[in-house]
Amino acid sequence: MKMMVSKLTEGDGMKEQQWITMFNDVKETIQSIIYTWNPLYLHASEEYEYEATWILPMVYKVENVESLAIEITDILNQSFNSTLTKEECIGIAQQIWE
Repeated sequence: MKMMVSKLTEGDGMKEQQWITMFNDVKETIQSIIYTWNPLYLHASEEYEYEATWILPMVYKVENVESLAIEITDILNQSFNSTLTKEECIGIAQQIWE
């Protein structure tokens, strides 16, 4: 995942539309990973779109997979009033991190 966004900073001529397209592609990838995991057994893939938008910057803000798992846990628990644990989210954090 970090490799995908690192391409955003390459070159001086990146146009705004290219940034938006790359952001949306990465967000959709995160959303798809979460929906495939589907810890809350939701029925529509777009259910995790909002959460993917919040998880995306965390991939670049945190220092390791464990910290990302904590962020994912917090985001999902706040959004869905759920009680996921960091241990439940560590596998998905690893997939997103890669």
